[in-house]
Amino acid sequence: MCGRYSFFIPLEQAENELGWLLEPTPLLDRVHFAGRYNAAPSQVMPVITNEFPGVIQFFRWGLVPKWANEPSIGYKMINTRTESILEKPSFRNIFRYKRCLVLADGYYEWQAAKVEETSNKAKTKAVKQPFRFHLPGDEIMFLAGLWDTWGTENLKTYSIITCPVNHDTSPYHDRMPVILSHKEAKKWLSNEEPVEQLLELLKPAPDGLLEIYPISTYVNKPGNEGEEVIRKMDV
Repeated sequence: MCGRYSFFIPLEQAENELGWLLEPTPLLDRVHFAGRYNAAPSQVMPVITNEFPGVIQFFRWGLVPKWANEPSIGYKMINTRTESILEKPSFRNIFRYKRCLVLADGYYEWQAAKVEETSNKAKTKAVKQPFRFHLPGDEIMFLAGLWDTWGTENLKTYSIITCPVNHDTSPYHDRMPVILSHKEAKKWLSNEEPVEQLLELLKPAPDGLLEIYPISTYVNKPGNEGEEVIRKMDV
């Protein structure tokens, strides 16, 4: 799964870097957004949707489909598996009409440490080691996502699509977010792209794309923020 990520690039810098994708004068949904080193479910984060592909908007993380009975389902739908899109009609419909790019500059996964036995057969407590996954130079990362609007209050939410891991990330987890290239990102937002070709984008990132390094357990608490979250540590 992908349960925590970051987007700390200043919004103005992101606009400049996304000039090839955004409209010449983007109409940003101006909310107080100072960037996050430790984005967690239920927080409001920047996305670009296929409905308004030239505009950065801010949606809540945790998909609440329009057919849901209550918004609390969003806590269980921070991720959408590629397999669900293929198998479940409800997800196929959202996939066809409501896709988004989730803007990130890295994500985190936790690798369980080996449990060691002492001479009296007592086991030491396993500590999960967090790792950061990012593009060289902290380039903006496009994560494939789904979005929807729920209820009379028009609650706008999103989910990050995950797929099986590649070779590089397999030691850390069995899932990874779908990471799109610039060309793939444009296709993902296109309403003219055939569904079959969109499905072909839902694949693991190529090996060698990501840089991976260990960070401290400071990231474990969602309330912790700042550069300390991504500081590299020796293990």
